[in-house]
Amino acid sequence: MVEARGLVIRYGPRTAVAGVDLDLASGEILGLLGPNGAGKTTLLRRLAGLLPGSAGTVDVGGADPASDPRARARVGYLPEDPPLYAEDTALQYVRYMGSLSGVERSRRTEAAERALQRAGADHLADRPNGRLSRGQRQRVALAAAIVHDPAVLLLDEPSEGLDPQQKVAFRALLGDLRRKTAIVFSTHVLAEAQAVCDRTVVIDHGKVVLNRPTAAGGTRLQVVVTGADAAAVNALLTGLPGVRSVQSGVCTVDAPEVAETIAAAVCERGWRLRRLGPAPDELEAAFLAAVTGGPEGARHR
Repeated sequence: MVEARGLVIRYGPRTAVAGVDLDLASGEILGLLGPNGAGKTTLLRRLAGLLPGSAGTVDVGGADPASDPRARARVGYLPEDPPLYAEDTALQYVRYMGSLSGVERSRRTEAAERALQRAGADHLADRPNGRLSRGQRQRVALAAAIVHDPAVLLLDEPSEGLDPQQKVAFRALLGDLRRKTAIVFSTHVLAEAQAVCDRTVVIDHGKVVLNRPTAAGGTRLQVVVTGADAAAVNALLTGLPGVRSVQSGVCTVDAPEVAETIAAAVCERGWRLRRLGPAPDELEAAFLAAVTGGPEGARHR
């Protein structure tokens, strides 16, 4: 659905994006992470067709959104600080954005109302944008980004300003959207990437320093046992109910309570349980290694 090759974006002497390659399939949610100033927002704006770029190519369904309005109409974009018109109501604004995105006149009101409902903002339809809170504005802007049912959705810090209940609803919306949409999700929060994204891309100083699948769900437990070899321990753990996978002494389990099953099974065999608890955050370790030039980061540079 999205293919980017050799993207370079310069602002005068400064290079904001330096040779980025990116692929995104329909139905995939890609997490875009990186420190402040890493180039995430600039990259999203290039993918949306809002920047021409200095070098490289972007293909969205066969064309570059920066030069082809038809490709641009396939993209929905939620900027980090949405520029809502303060005097418009939420419904007026989303309907207007639908007109800019090619929604037929006869369908605009219906499409805007549906988008507001999906974004959890239908109760705000008649309220002026200037009187909305940060979280409310974010939901209205999200409705504007999806009003035309885009094939590609680019979200720049979309959960910023949302309360915990709204974040749960937002994740549910992403799960619904992904059935027909490829999504890029920029965030500073590693836990969000783990909860929402299929794949994580980390950029630093405009370069991709990490590109890897995101661990899919489950609770990760580290198990350290003495009195048995690793093969015997792995065989035991793999056969226990609630254990999804075992790799290098780390179990991915259905729920934290499975730890009791693991402890009982180890003790029944007379082995000594040295440690059973939360495993180190693999994504966090990989992120820090990538952006600080540690051993794992060096492999990806």
